[in-house]
Amino acid sequence: MEKVVVPSVTLIVGCGVSSLTLLMLIIIYVSVWRYIRSERSVILINFCLSIISSNALILIGQTQTRNKVVCTLVAAFLHFFFLSSFCWVLTEAWQSYMAVTGRLRNRLIRKRFLCLGWGLPALVVAISVGFTKAKGYSTMNYCWLSLEGGLLYAFVGPAAAVVLVNMAIGILVFNRLVSKDGIADKKLKERAG
Repeated sequence: MEKVVVPSVTLIVGCGVSSLTLLMLIIIYVSVWRYIRSERSVILINFCLSIISSNALILIGQTQTRNKVVCTLVAAFLHFFFLSSFCWVLTEAWQSYMAVTGRLRNRLIRKRFLCLGWGLPALVVAISVGFTKAKGYSTMNYCWLSLEGGLLYAFVGPAAAVVLVNMAIGILVFNRLVSKDGIADKKLKERAG
């Protein structure tokens, strides 16, 4: 008889509470959308959706190791949604930088934000699946990236790069906000703050 691995109580409670609060946040944002409609709101909602999707996959599918196809799909989608969460944080940093420098152009920027938030992770996962032929998208106990063959670095590498770029953007934004001649326009300075 096979041993069935189930998520721990801590994991279930953590993912459940996280998903419920993010869902409540999305409901609040949607209900007052006409008052708060902005690039920042679009980014936040997409970020919330990526985390909720990750949580759902962790709870429902991470332990589905008995079915190789399902496990591979779960691991690939976890890879995608975790990377997209990092990319949405990068998108928020980019939006903050654009607000501080006064370079916001809504329609063009929104397309770029969507490409960065959803497109870049999809590209990384597609390349990873293509190069590895989906081998390494499961372990003995969990549906996640395997250390064997180095596939885990297809997550760690891009995530680390995003963290470094976020730090650089954060430093640039901070320097711009505190410099004497950083933002002369009072309205823009208020918006950026």
